[in-house]
Amino acid sequence: MSNSLAANKRLSLKISVIVERDEDGSFYAHAPALKGLHVDGATEQEALHNAMEAVQAYLESLSQHGDPLPIGPDLTVHDEEGIPEVPPGAFLHSLTIPWPSLEMPGTSFGS
Repeated sequence: MSNSLAANKRLSLKISVIVERDEDGSFYAHAPALKGLHVDGATEQEALHNAMEAVQAYLESLSQHGDPLPIGPDLTVHDEEGIPEVPPGAFLHSLTIPWPSLEMPGTSFGS
């Protein structure tokens, strides 16, 4: 792919963010792929919102300093093809839900 095509290609990043309840009842969020990124919030939603803002600032800083993305299991890059368009000011969330087994009744995978 030429540099001009690569520069115009839109990508989507999937970043793991873990939100936990803190001892005092507030919530704590961190992104394992982004060293030092820790935020809190009064509610789970506030902690997640604060994490999204912190992730954006972290990634902008990486870009401004010419540092590479820390690609790995907690930060992956995807081509935006097939990703729904997100209106300005909105956020696209990706949920990871633990699932006990593909053999559970009602589960079909690859059928």
